[in-house]
Amino acid sequence: MTNGFPQFTANARKGERGVDVVSRVIHEEFNWLFKRNHQEHDFGIDGQIEVVTEDGTVTGQMLAVQIKYGKSFFSEKNKWGYVYRGELKHFNYLSNYPVPTLIVICHPDDGMCYWTRFVPEQAEVGAAGWKLTIPFENHLDSAKSQLEAFLPQLQDNLSDLKEYWEENRLIVEASYVHFIIDRSEVLAKDTTRPRAFFDRLRSTKELAYHCQGKVEVSFHGYENDRRELFEIGEVRDYVPVLCRVLPELLFFVRTQQPTHALRALALCQTRVKWLNGRSTRTLTKKVEITTREIGNFLMFMWPGLNEMTEWLGMSIEENKVISFDVMRCLGFDPPHDT
Repeated sequence: MTNGFPQFTANARKGERGVDVVSRVIHEEFNWLFKRNHQEHDFGIDGQIEVVTEDGTVTGQMLAVQIKYGKSFFSEKNKWGYVYRGELKHFNYLSNYPVPTLIVICHPDDGMCYWTRFVPEQAEVGAAGWKLTIPFENHLDSAKSQLEAFLPQLQDNLSDLKEYWEENRLIVEASYVHFIIDRSEVLAKDTTRPRAFFDRLRSTKELAYHCQGKVEVSFHGYENDRRELFEIGEVRDYVPVLCRVLPELLFFVRTQQPTHALRALALCQTRVKWLNGRSTRTLTKKVEITTREIGNFLMFMWPGLNEMTEWLGMSIEENKVISFDVMRCLGFDPPHDT
């Protein structure tokens, strides 16, 4: 009568008993949740343990567990504990598992469970497999506080992100955003903060789209320097570095008047000659620039603009509007047919 029927093997029965024992400890001693992996999805992890606080809050913090049930897992000992031997096929899988993983062995006579955390560096690996020591004193039913220590600190991300979201709302609603680079960053050629700020603007497509053409960049620490930014050597050295790490600059930079950022960044990368001498006191200060170098600056930066408009699904016409605004801001007269 057994032919043609699936079999519940002895090994499968042991596996289920082990899961039952561990599940009972987690539920009754810890008041946490134990979730069994389906056998067809068992590649070395038998279940997930989810943390529940005293007030019943499920935190999202999690442990994984591999469970072994049977006397054979207690037959090999050393001075410190039971020697657990695992298969090589599971080693990399457990090593890459994204949450802390426990190895638990259960004794069938007294139902006692012993545990250790799987730490790849603590395993001894050989040609036939790997082994870890499970300490004699590591009783699972009294390990709650030890297991909690493996978990990342619980975070109230909802509260933590409220300020971040509020700042994003202000950025979206603002007519322009003023980003200030300090002289100390210029001297150190440090672009960490500008890159992080532009990454924030790119955190969502919606935010990036609303921030197109909004960012005014200025430099702090040169207020008492009578020279223009494009005359200051340390600024001229810094700007090309800044532009290399901000390929999307032309998309975000402010081009509507009043604005100075784009022209200052461009002039720092070209030769500038004062007309009628540097000391001119006229209200309109006239300079002569090499337009070819300005063109080179634009050609270098345009791929970043194109990448942004493609990412946002914007049309060629929308790209042209931004490009022509950039050109006008730099004193060029783009084609009138857009």
